[in-house]
Amino acid sequence: MTAADNCDDLELLATGFARARTEGVFSVLAQMFATILGASEVMVCEVSARTRARALAVWRDGASAPNYEYELTGTPCARVRAGETLTLELSAGHYRGYFGTPLTANDGAVLGHVCAYTKASLRFDARRRRLCEILAARAAAELRLVHVKRERTVLRTQIRQLRAEAAAEYDIDAIAGVSAAHRRVIEEVRHAAATDLNVLITGEPGTGKELMARAVHSTSARAERPFVKIDCTTIELDFGAYGLAHRGTLFLDEPGALSLEMQARLMDVLEPHRDDDGVDVRLIAASTRDLRALIRTNSFREDLHNRLNVIAIGIPPLRARSDDVAPLVQALVRKQSRRLGRRVAGIDPDSLAELTHYAWPGNIRELANLVERALLASDAPVLRISTAMLAPTAHDERAAIGATATAPARAPVDPPVDFDDTLSTGLHVVQREHILRILNATHWVIEGNSGAAIKLGMKPATLRHRMKKLGISRAQTPQAG
Repeated sequence: MTAADNCDDLELLATGFARARTEGVFSVLAQMFATILGASEVMVCEVSARTRARALAVWRDGASAPNYEYELTGTPCARVRAGETLTLELSAGHYRGYFGTPLTANDGAVLGHVCAYTKASLRFDARRRRLCEILAARAAAELRLVHVKRERTVLRTQIRQLRAEAAAEYDIDAIAGVSAAHRRVIEEVRHAAATDLNVLITGEPGTGKELMARAVHSTSARAERPFVKIDCTTIELDFGAYGLAHRGTLFLDEPGALSLEMQARLMDVLEPHRDDDGVDVRLIAASTRDLRALIRTNSFREDLHNRLNVIAIGIPPLRARSDDVAPLVQALVRKQSRRLGRRVAGIDPDSLAELTHYAWPGNIRELANLVERALLASDAPVLRISTAMLAPTAHDERAAIGATATAPARAPVDPPVDFDDTLSTGLHVVQREHILRILNATHWVIEGNSGAAIKLGMKPATLRHRMKKLGISRAQTPQAG
């Protein structure tokens, strides 16, 4: 190869690649292959199925031709689809020479191929081979880019769909409930969503604190940005997720579980970011604990409480709003029957009456678990749900918990009863006995579908905390039955 040939080749490639930036890139590349090989027809194709290919560009007899899809079986392109680079002399048809090379992804997977047909015998010397390798590399890169763009389009579509589903899931108007207490909470959620202030949501386990937190986020001006959850009961806690919530919402679940050291670290994370690093995050926290009581025992930082408790939303327990049980059951049946593939024509009225008069120590989470069990246990068109399907509950415990429903209502600004503070509520004896019964019945298995936590309507971490609070230890209570 002479220096003049090199210059001609470089000029050809430079001119062609410059055109490929502004014109149809695959059409330009097909034309360049035709020029180099003296080919009458060139196709740049992508894989459309296991044995089929779809043309992205066709150059035939000096001009662009319509794209089409074809079957690879019985053609030389089938071997190229398998990863070979081929030069062949053809004995049939009006073409005599064939060249084909695969276009691959970074991992070697074949995304498509280039094939060229010549009417005369194919002249394929070292110079033409090198130029074709350069063009094939460019074609493969462009095809990879096409796939990336498609994947991004699919991902954007999926994100939009997920956001729409999340908006529907956490739509304030779709949250089931008819009681005055429910309407008050919804009004407070609307007020919080209309501002950018931090929110502290309090309530017993299973009352739907995270649901309300997500409703605040999805109704706010930050709805299109991330909602990032940090579980403060996790032993190895990392506040690195703070930056991921930029222009969105950071949800702190159970900040009262943080040690004083971790509270100090959290304050260090919260203090400088908005001004110095430009991270704009709204905080929503949810707690079953009475943080003010923890402040009085020097277990929680007052400055952190003040940072979180700008807007306070207290969610009452389900036993204090029995009017909400029926609409909650209906909403849960609709949602879970779709997920489980069950068709339910209606709900037994006697079942609704029974559920309405139950004390629900595990709140909405316990109700949701019961509905799921009922759907799995029966395929009858009219769903019957009985509290007998729940873990056994002592009569004394039901009476003690149910009695709180008749107590005078607290003002909305007061914190809810701290269910963890069992000594002051007077329920520690019945709670301890009930938890022991369930632990023994489940052979002290806490997690899983057959574990004690789900039967009690609690998170495993909440149950472990409750056991520690009540002094429950398997080694110390061998006689518990």
